[in-house]
Amino acid sequence: MPDAQGRTIVDCHTHLMWYPDHVGQQYAEEALASKLIKLKYSGGEAYAGRLDLHSYDAKPEDHWQVSEPADRVVVFGLQAKAVGVWVPNEVIADYVRQHPEKLVGWASVDPNEPDCVEQLVHCVEHLGLSGLKLGPVYQHFDPQDRKHWPLFAKCRELGLPIMWHQGTTFPSRARLNWGLPLQLEDIAMDFPDLRMIVAHLGHPWEEDLVVLIRKCPNVYSDISAVHYRPWRYWQAMVTAMEYGVTHKLLLASDFPSGTIANVINGLRNVNKPVEGTGLPKIPTEIQDQIIYENWKAFFPEWA
Repeated sequence: MPDAQGRTIVDCHTHLMWYPDHVGQQYAEEALASKLIKLKYSGGEAYAGRLDLHSYDAKPEDHWQVSEPADRVVVFGLQAKAVGVWVPNEVIADYVRQHPEKLVGWASVDPNEPDCVEQLVHCVEHLGLSGLKLGPVYQHFDPQDRKHWPLFAKCRELGLPIMWHQGTTFPSRARLNWGLPLQLEDIAMDFPDLRMIVAHLGHPWEEDLVVLIRKCPNVYSDISAVHYRPWRYWQAMVTAMEYGVTHKLLLASDFPSGTIANVINGLRNVNKPVEGTGLPKIPTEIQDQIIYENWKAFFPEWA
């Protein structure tokens, strides 16, 4: 439900997956190591001692428990055999059917699969999913290769938005050379009506992400999973402010990497690294817009 002031919170980026059903051991081990580093620099050392290979589990009951602060939540899996992750789209659809008043399910298909377009149509027509999650670094595909254009054309035809993981990541089997935000420019120009979100401010290529979303009307970014690195986060947000694109930043948790509550807390503390200095600050008004307002432009059907 909206808060006392009638404001609605949308979390546009959450996952379902758990070890060992959907995630291989190597991926789980590397996810654990990554989470320990994040906690070290974000004040969560005390919690770190309780982590194990299930620390990145995102089961429906866990997801539902932490989603309470949000009024609308986008949830998806990931299909990326190259790094040892495969979440059936039926898992997402079954969960969303339990809470249709709040949850919005998106599909994930691997663009390397010869029938990926047909799979996507099945996800929409038979499972009721309404968006697409892609991650070239995980799925090992070149987002500039025109052989994938039929998939993007089908998204445009069906009115499906795309969430891109276009940035760095922890798995040793990931292909970072396909993770640069600017590699989405040709797609955005050839499909200007296609709504796309780039996750995590495209870190560590935040500057490239900022100039991409400035020039591409229907390309946005989310701020999930970046507050764990306070200095980079502040720099990225100041860059977005100076280029005039903070209205294109969306609130997201990337659960299980984070929760919507700690992402909001991280945003409220974005200026902490420069307290007491003359360096630029992110005004409360911009923070409020990211939390309560910016989603309306990307998801007008929910406004």
